[in-house]
Amino acid sequence: MATRLSYLSQISDLLDTDQTGGRKQRSAVDAVMALTHDIELARNQKQTLSCLFLDVKGAFDHVSTKQLLRIMSELQLPRQVQNWTKSFLEKRKAGLAFDGEKQRIQGIEIGIPQGSPISPVLFLIYIRFLFPKIKAKFPEVQKPSYIDDVALYTTGRNAEENAKVLQEVTKTVFTWAEENAVQFDDSKTELIHFARGQKEATAEVTLPNKTVIKPVNEVKWLGIWLDRKLTFKTHVQKKASAATSVLHLIHRLMNSEWGLSAQAGKQLYTAYITSISDYGAEIWWKNQRSYQDLLQKLQNTALRKILGAFRTSPGAAREIEASIEPVKVRLNKKCRKYALRVTTLPENHCIRQRIPMSYPPESSIGQEVPIQGNYLDWNQNAQRKSQRHPTQLIRILNSISTLIPTGTKLDSQSVANPPWQDTFAELADLSISGEDRDLVVKKHLTHIRQLIDQNHPIFYTDGSKLESNVNSQAKASLGAGIYWIFGKVTSSESHFLGHTQEIMDAEIYAISQALERITEAKTRKKHFWVLTDSQSAIQNLQKDQMETEVYRDMRQNLEEIKVQGRKVHIHWIPSHTFIPGNELADMAAKKGARNADPEIINSARTSISRSFIKRDIAKITREEWTQYWKTTNQGQQYSKFQTSLELKMKSKELKQADRLTFTTFTQIKLGHGYFKSYLVRLPAYENNLCHICKVKQTPEHILMSCKQYRAEQKTLRNTVLKSKTGPGPGSGPGSNNELSLKRLLCTREGIKATLAFLKETRIATRKWMVGEVNEEMEWGSIDREV
Repeated sequence: MATRLSYLSQISDLLDTDQTGGRKQRSAVDAVMALTHDIELARNQKQTLSCLFLDVKGAFDHVSTKQLLRIMSELQLPRQVQNWTKSFLEKRKAGLAFDGEKQRIQGIEIGIPQGSPISPVLFLIYIRFLFPKIKAKFPEVQKPSYIDDVALYTTGRNAEENAKVLQEVTKTVFTWAEENAVQFDDSKTELIHFARGQKEATAEVTLPNKTVIKPVNEVKWLGIWLDRKLTFKTHVQKKASAATSVLHLIHRLMNSEWGLSAQAGKQLYTAYITSISDYGAEIWWKNQRSYQDLLQKLQNTALRKILGAFRTSPGAAREIEASIEPVKVRLNKKCRKYALRVTTLPENHCIRQRIPMSYPPESSIGQEVPIQGNYLDWNQNAQRKSQRHPTQLIRILNSISTLIPTGTKLDSQSVANPPWQDTFAELADLSISGEDRDLVVKKHLTHIRQLIDQNHPIFYTDGSKLESNVNSQAKASLGAGIYWIFGKVTSSESHFLGHTQEIMDAEIYAISQALERITEAKTRKKHFWVLTDSQSAIQNLQKDQMETEVYRDMRQNLEEIKVQGRKVHIHWIPSHTFIPGNELADMAAKKGARNADPEIINSARTSISRSFIKRDIAKITREEWTQYWKTTNQGQQYSKFQTSLELKMKSKELKQADRLTFTTFTQIKLGHGYFKSYLVRLPAYENNLCHICKVKQTPEHILMSCKQYRAEQKTLRNTVLKSKTGPGPGSGPGSNNELSLKRLLCTREGIKATLAFLKETRIATRKWMVGEVNEEMEWGSIDREV
């Protein structure tokens, strides 16, 4: 029922456009973004925006069932929904139990159950008529809200005028509250004036209950601290502090010798630490160096613990080893993803109603953002330093302006699917075999012969992506192909999908075209087979979460096929296994990608897919990271064999290594570990010499030439040199018969052999170094005696 009401709120005016929370695509960040966007617009026009924050007291606990049902009736919700809600809220009982003592079970006459997925939606319905009541009397007052947190703000020449307006608004709000058995918590009511000048505004608001609300310099709303200058300094500091506290808890789970694996540590960091530190970054991140340094310090500490690295090891090298993006790169990517998400928001969303009408290019909604003087539109770039975008929201949209060319159409629309409609898995037989590939091929060929003998229609589909030159620029061309068999009749068709799609789009499009042919087929056969070598395509259909035009066409065709009394079987087959139908579909797809036929070119799809933009965002992210890597401290040793951005932690052997072996390997690679070439910088070490070989004790020495480990080194050398893995590009002169540090630490066979060597010898560990120092002291005393 919660899903159904949420769907109704998306396609109708069941809820007010400013009500967020409790349903899809309405987040707390959206509500705060709408507020800050309006604040910045007001400041650009040299006006003051004053905001009064209200909190409904005991929100869920004070909802009257009779009043809720009356509101639902007024909203003309179906009688079945009203009856279900009545049944859900009536005849409820509860009792408290504590320390073995149980209270007598009592009936609950009022309130909505806490924790139920439908409770937020019911509460939103309960307060729904507050917002049009305010709008009717005060059209200039904005009222974004999130569940029970309501903000009321107005814009004017000064704070005094705004305070008077807000004071009048509260009379309407409190009158409505009294009529609907709702109370506001005075202790949580706050007032703030966002003004341009240095002087703090002192205008107060007196509530109808005579409570005086004095203005403050900063407030916390929906988890984000807002100060009157919108610097977000308090917010970033508090979030960094909270993230640090959680990081200290995670520190207890691992150190350089025992504990969780680096992969598990990375997952904890990205799931629990960055989710706290980066909260609301879409609103506050503007490449501020001070905020970047603060969060980078947090990340450096986390990476040191995840990798078991020394404090002095280069931070940029740690990020590559852990495959964790630098803070600046990560936050920029987060903002770009938000800009792309905006394109999927429904038309009645508070953010869609605040962005320019030209975003995305084919949009027909939005507002005319006042662009004047030195302010730029979302798709413009500054020609001089004095030019900038009027708000953070517009600046974020600009971050992907080059990825959405003017005149293009995004192949993504925010059309919600009714929760009661059949899923793809219900409309078609979707199957991915988990058996061995060879066995799947064998069974498939046998099955196909039977289907052909019985004259069942069979469709092979495939997508293709080929690199091509367009106007002297390298671009990927996408094609889709179909090959079908109907008894003794065979045919194929090719489709050119342009240069702004991805291979997954091509695979899905090919399946959609096969379904189109099935709806047109004039046959009495009731079963049709669509065969694809893309597991991802079938998995996407099984998830049933896409809302693009192609998916909607597929759904429509499958529903029509179902009405016809037919059944479609969409099955996976292995690729490149010489299945004739699959090979012919692949040829048709490549023909479409090569677009040699004028008819194919003329039928090309001109839309740009979200997956294509996502890939471009990933490309920009990698380019930013590469630039960051080139301009930062790489580490004297690490830079010798890490000349470009090649992300690590993908090695199966590294993931499976025990904690001590992994951290030892990482310390050696970073050049900061338990070996004297590094430790000599510490006061406790007088020299950097190996006490046995009397030469400099470097990572190369302990891995390849120390006399104490000749037997183990021989095994290491033989294992690596027997492999076909070379020393890698940029390693200098040599051949496969040469052993180098880069080969040991940067090739698959080298990593595997080095990990085995480290596990067997336990060299370059703390205990090993302590033992070596003690042994050196003994040898020194013997020498003195002699």
